[in-house]
Amino acid sequence: IESSGLKKDDEMVYSEYNLYTSTGRPSNRFGGINFAALNKKDESRKPYVSRFGDGMLVEFDYDAYHLRLIGHILDYDFPKGSVHKHMSEFYGDVDYETSKNTSFKYLYGRIPQEVIDTNPFFSRVNDYIGKIWGEFKTQQIIESDIYNKRLYKKNLSAMNRNKLFNYMIQLLETENNMKVLNDLVPYLKDKKSKLILYSYDSFLFDFKIQDGLGFLKEVKDILEQGGLFPTKTSKGLNYHEMEDITEKL
Repeated sequence: IESSGLKKDDEMVYSEYNLYTSTGRPSNRFGGINFAALNKKDESRKPYVSRFGDGMLVEFDYDAYHLRLIGHILDYDFPKGSVHKHMSEFYGDVDYETSKNTSFKYLYGRIPQEVIDTNPFFSRVNDYIGKIWGEFKTQQIIESDIYNKRLYKKNLSAMNRNKLFNYMIQLLETENNMKVLNDLVPYLKDKKSKLILYSYDSFLFDFKIQDGLGFLKEVKDILEQGGLFPTKTSKGLNYHEMEDITEKL
């Protein structure tokens, strides 16, 4: 990904990933640019364009990624369709944004007892948090869910149960993305299009039209891992003005 670079205005710039973070979730900063935190609302993304004369930028963005990842390891089956719409049923049929914000508030903060008692997903999450926190305190170590990476208590200061869970979510996200890249990178070897940016729950491609619609469908299949983790897809001539094309794929 680093060697592919991104075209910014009329020059190529190159990101640099650092995997040596406390959770293993990579940071991505180079030349004063934090590529992992390019602002969506101002025009920070607008200078990034395709390097190809017949190209465009295409982004695949995971839908409700953390909820789906945790649901997967906890054997909680979300129904087909919107996760946030499903979760809204437990919040009094609130709208999409309210449901999304409520779920994230519980996921990254404290889960109230009434939610544990009435919401089967967060009941399992609460049990999981208790399990890993107990292991961490007694064994001084915890292992990640996919690649068994070890987090040592001696290396993590001021840890509490919610903070540990947040670390494990970030590590689960990173490891699942590494699994995806193991399949994706070999597929890209003989293609003109390039994977140019990976940012936690999204993958950005510089798509050369010559590779065809089949390329985008194949990439989508690889990223979604048999439909486990659905993605939304958008395209644009620059990274700021992107149009949703999920339905077209």
